Amino acid sequence: MIPDPLSPGLSLYAAHGLVDTLRASLAGATCPQWVGVAGDSYRNQHGELLACAQGVLDQIQAALDLVPAFDEERNRALARTLVDAALSQPELLSLGAW
Repeated sequence: MIPDPLSPGLSLYAAHGLVDTLRASLAGATCPQWVGVAGDSYRNQHGELLACAQGVLDQIQAALDLVPAFDEERNRALARTLVDAALSQPELLSLGAW
């Protein structure tokens, strides 16, 4: 099967992988070795920052989940265009254009 150069498939898989990696990194970002004021400040704000970052990642994930629907709609539009062209110009079919 020849991959569709207009389809964002490979980039989508890479983007999903990056989102998953970021989620895992955020979950493990506790930095227990930090001490003093900086460590205390980090730990005090960690929950809030984690919630904000998770919210951004959720929005990115939602956008990534929409892309296949756009790809499917593009394919349907292309198929409709080809059918319309075949009906309006049947000589193209006899020439092997499709």
